[in-house]
Amino acid sequence: MERRLLLFVIAALLAMGTPAQVITQKSRVNGVIVAVTAGNLGPDATVWDFAVVLRGNRKLADDLVSSAVLVDPRGRQYKALVWEGAPSEGSHRAGVLKFIAVEPRPDWIELRIARSGERKPRSFSWLLGNGLVASR
Repeated sequence: MERRLLLFVIAALLAMGTPAQVITQKSRVNGVIVAVTAGNLGPDATVWDFAVVLRGNRKLADDLVSSAVLVDPRGRQYKALVWEGAPSEGSHRAGVLKFIAVEPRPDWIELRIARSGERKPRSFSWLLGNGLVASR
């Protein structure tokens, strides 16, 4: 329980440490909410991170490293590097999903999270121009 609380606090701090124009994007499908906040997507970052929270009314067994990809404007997909967060048990999970930074830096990036039993992946995207902003 303490570990989960610690991971939730880390995810919240990551979300609070992002620039003011960045918002948490949420998606609700079949009673499961997935909320994502971009962390460091800066031009000098070698690793990009995203605070992810999953909340539902049943066990959330998602393997986020294998089910999440970044997609660039050319449609190229990049696999996740690591999930630092709650294991796949329980109905509430929080942590940080990390990727190797995309080079060359694109104008925008999309995070897709595929979930078992859902018709299409959840989609979250950000414009990466001069600042970092959620695209919706």
